[in-house]
Amino acid sequence: MSIRGACGVVFAGAVLMLGGLPGREHAVVASAGERVERLEADVAAHPGDLASRTELARAYLDAQSPGLAWRAIAEAPEAQRGEPAVQHMAARVLIEQGKANEALALERSVLATCGAEPSTVSGRGCDFWLLVSATRRAAILQELVQHGVEDAIAEPEASLVAYHNATHEARLTVVE
Repeated sequence: MSIRGACGVVFAGAVLMLGGLPGREHAVVASAGERVERLEADVAAHPGDLASRTELARAYLDAQSPGLAWRAIAEAPEAQRGEPAVQHMAARVLIEQGKANEALALERSVLATCGAEPSTVSGRGCDFWLLVSATRRAAILQELVQHGVEDAIAEPEASLVAYHNATHEARLTVVE
């Protein structure tokens, strides 16, 4: 093989290798593309719509982008940041980021705002399912923190023990 032929082979190989390197555009949340685009447009058009904002954060979490979910929550209008639904979603984001202590503090704040009586929940920006979810998540987070687990994903065995301890019994209450 001549020098010219060898240089041609090396050049062709370099072109093929460079074509596969990172740097090309790609969607950050490709798996939830249309849903995320629609929710982003809704939030941009109506920044004060709490339901769209929390749904956008949930979509980002489903697409495994907790940083974007945190940003969606953090950009909520100042008056909404203390809302129980926003704090509850922020706690979920913090769990995904490995911050169990901070998530527990937010869930306790949600429970303090909502109260423990289902009959008093609706007037405070809470609904029954938010109260149930926050109560359950706070119990699990409390167990995680007691077991010294800050990041449930990084410590799956200890997380499983804490989860089992928090959920091994269920209590039902009949409200008339």
